[in-house]
Amino acid sequence: MFRSLCLVVVLSCSLVLSAKDVTILVIEELNGGRKGPPYDATVIVQGMEDSATLFSVMKEAERQGLFTFGYTLHPKWGAYITTINGLAADSTAKQYWQILGGARMKPTQFGASSYLPDHQEKVLFRLVTWDREPCEDPTEEFIPQ
Repeated sequence: MFRSLCLVVVLSCSLVLSAKDVTILVIEELNGGRKGPPYDATVIVQGMEDSATLFSVMKEAERQGLFTFGYTLHPKWGAYITTINGLAADSTAKQYWQILGGARMKPTQFGASSYLPDHQEKVLFRLVTWDREPCEDPTEEFIPQ
């Protein structure tokens, strides 16, 4: 009996330690250039699995009624975020939702489907424009013409 009780305690402790909390921040101002407040939305999602991607965190925030988003799904590259809380990025005006994260709040190297936020990380979505045409294949280098 004592051995069973110890196993239960160890398992419950490991479940608590593997959970992570992630804060989603949103700046709707087009090309605002800032990373700090005020934010148009702040959503804290708690108790996510340690392996949860940003996309999973966003889906959980949506399930809880705290956040909404739209996306298109590319079979190779994953989800491309098109809308946040009802505000759509206008691709004809070269707008997109930039994702910033990490300790220095820098643009992520991965999209929402692949990015793994850390426990207690703040992830920022801000509406920006791009200044050049994207490459056909995102793995190709941009060659100025």
